[in-house]
Formats: sequence, structure tokens, C-alpha cells
Amino acid sequence: MSESPVDSSAQAINPLDGFGPSQHSQASDSPLPIPSSSPLNSQIIGGEVATDEVPDGDETGKKFRSAAWVHYNRVKINGVDKAVCKYCNAKLNGNTRNGTSHLQQHYIRKHQKKDSMRQQVLTSNLMGKDRPPQLTSYSFDHGTARKELASAIIMHEYPLSIVDHVGMKRYSNALQPLFKVPCRNTIKSDIVKIFEYEKGKTMSLVASNTSRLAITTDMWTSSNQKKGFMAITSHFIDDSWTLQSRILRYYLIILFSLFFYSMYIFTLLFNLFF
Repeated sequence: MSESPVDSSAQAINPLDGFGPSQHSQASDSPLPIPSSSPLNSQIIGGEVATDEVPDGDETGKKFRSAAWVHYNRVKINGVDKAVCKYCNAKLNGNTRNGTSHLQQHYIRKHQKKDSMRQQVLTSNLMGKDRPPQLTSYSFDHGTARKELASAIIMHEYPLSIVDHVGMKRYSNALQPLFKVPCRNTIKSDIVKIFEYEKGKTMSLVASNTSRLAITTDMWTSSNQKKGFMAITSHFIDDSWTLQSRILRYYLIILFSLFFYSMYIFTLLFNLFF
């Protein structure tokens, strides 16, 4: 009895998976490929699900020429192109038709250190003149420079208008071109911040003192304005047996009366310890 030939056209193809007979036998042992839009390949950025990164190029396939894209990843979020910052995960418009100026501005404003200047310089310690100069790494910090300028005004009692002097600005620009001399209101705000910080340190030190506290008052009258002033100073010995003297309060005296003097001192001590 002869065997009837098997018609190759009788091999049916499953319309659901699209595999032929030989392909289906191989695919049954391996899992189906996961599409790129699968949640397994997605990222959660700021509470939103982003699909795979868009290739480094626009819709026409051209590579991005702007250097701003070095700091961003281009992804699709809800079908919209977004540029995700690599440093803070901020989501900006990633459509290339809108340009990249907003990307550059975000990086400069938030992440670029404009005043980062590192070089090897000879530095000397002003407080320790016996030490020879050393070659160390120098990094300019704009915030530290502003703080030192405010401290110099406090220490030497310079007028706040010194920051508006043309000679001061030229001198500062000759020393450090990256330093922008602040205006009078800005330097005043910096001085107030230093005062509040030092005031908190002094009050904490006095409040935590376990020894006895001596209070002295100093009073004087200005020669030009004819106004009276009073300063209240505390003296105590700290835990390391060092004599400490701290000014607690500075008053403008309006009425010259012993009653008001005592009320000033009583109010200060009451707010400090109770």
C-alpha cells in the first residue's frame, strides 16, 4: 500500500500569531517579544510614565546639533516629546521646532556654576604669617565673596554706599572679574542675615550656660545726633573655663529714666530664660 503524498499547501498557519509550522515550534519554547511600549521598558518620571527614549535626532533623522542636548534625555510622555533634565528630572518641551534656548537657560540658571574657576595659585594664610605660601587648588565662590564683603563692612563700619562707588567696582573687577558687586539693598540684606545668625548663636550659648551670669550696661550719647544708646552685655565662664562676653541687646534710649532702664533689662532676661 503506497503512501499518499502530503500536500504542502495543507499546512495551516495560525492567523492569531502569524507563525508557520516550523516557526511555531520554535516560538513555543521562547517567550513572545515585549513591545517597546510595554510597562517593563517604561520609566516613571515625576509621577508620569515615559516610554523609551527618543533617538538623538529630529523627525527627519538629523542628529541634534545643539550642545544643550548633552544635559537632557529626550523621551515621550503621553505621546508628547519631552526633554528630561539629567540633573533634576525637570520636564521641558522637547519639540525641536521650538528651539533649544529654553533648555540652555534652564541649565545655566539651575545647574551651571557661572563662577566656577579652578586654578593652581599661591595661597597664604593671613592669620598665620609664619606659614610659607603653598600651591593649592583655588575655586572662586560668589556666595563666599559676598559674605566676606558684608563682614568687612561690619568689621570696619564702612557705609553701605561703598558698594555703589565706582572705584570700589573697578577695584573688585580688577581682583576678580567674575564677582559682581551687589547693590546697597542686597548687601544690607546680607548683613541682616549675618546678624540674625550670630544672634541665634549668642542666645543659644547664653541659654545653655550653667554658670552664673553677670550683666553690665553701657550708655552713651552721640555727639552729632544727640541720641542716647544703651548696650546690655553678659559675662560668664563657659564649660572650658573661658571668660565669655556677649552683647545681648542694643537699645535706642528715648526717655532717660531709671525705670525704663530697669524695664529694658528685665524684659531682656525674661525673654531669654523664661
